Amino acid sequence: MTNSKRQYRSCLLTLLLMPVIVFVMDVPAAWSQEMIGGRQYNSGNQFYHPLNQRTPPGVAGQWAALSGQVQPGYIQPMKFSLPSTGTLTFYAGGPDQVIQKTSPASIGFGVGYVYRVKISGMPEFPGVELYPTIELIDRLHPPAGLAEQYPIPVSFTAEDIELVLSGRMVTKVVYLERPQTAVPAQFDRQPTQTITAQKNLIAEADLLGRPMLILRMGGRLPSTRGEDPAFFGNGAPVLEVNSPMVKN
Repeated sequence: MTNSKRQYRSCLLTLLLMPVIVFVMDVPAAWSQEMIGGRQYNSGNQFYHPLNQRTPPGVAGQWAALSGQVQPGYIQPMKFSLPSTGTLTFYAGGPDQVIQKTSPASIGFGVGYVYRVKISGMPEFPGVELYPTIELIDRLHPPAGLAEQYPIPVSFTAEDIELVLSGRMVTKVVYLERPQTAVPAQFDRQPTQTITAQKNLIAEADLLGRPMLILRMGGRLPSTRGEDPAFFGNGAPVLEVNSPMVKN
């Protein structure tokens, strides 16, 4: 096998490994914290990380776009899944501008934006509707012409939903593992690590790989009075994508 072929195979294997780090806190604690970034990570890390899990939604995506390291607005294919079946509703700027799909669902999001998603119709949680946000801060770089075969996975687990229903707030960072340390293997479910409140979720993901997105899910619901139009997003692009077989 030539060196170029080895590198190509490494790329394909790495794209399969998209672990996630989870941070969980009580909802009252989440709102009482001062919502700023900029704290030192742990004592063993010499780098300063200005962002953490309490940074307001949208800041990480804006900084990523301004840094020039990512392509703002690039449409990144995504693959959403619920514990079993159910409905995923994607908002393109308002409560009436929606794309509804059955789980698992493929969709395209723009890098640098924050998106609102509704999850509902889950047989394990009858009558439950939750409205998590997805902040896309980076993109994948698959082989040319194969972008839709390598989406970023976003999994809502039964454990996540149970935590939210018990009054907690769940924050996840999905990251791409480093090629030098990635294990060339498949998993039945997305590998997950849970960290404590004393650590910086984004910094932890950055140590292990390349952070791709931030998922935040709590008990917040849209107002019945309609006084918060920004709840459903700011008109960021949401595009239909094909759903081909994901490469192994």
